[in-house]
Amino acid sequence: MLLPSDDWQKLIPRIRAACPRLTDGDLREAQLRLDLLAAKIQNRHWVSHDQARRTITGALLAAGIKA
Repeated sequence: MLLPSDDWQKLIPRIRAACPRLTDGDLREAQLRLDLLAAKIQNRHWVSHDQARRTITGALLAAGIKA
């Protein structure tokens, strides 16, 4: 899923708080795509894909973004 730029900007601070190992490059490479963001989280934090998706879903909910 591709997020609008405005929603992405709301999401990033929450993702950074939950996933401090992500780099600026990781976030740029995700290109507003949640599937790529999940892969980056999975890779940097050594978690399952399901856990990475749950992290993103929690951040989306906390930011008030409906995806």
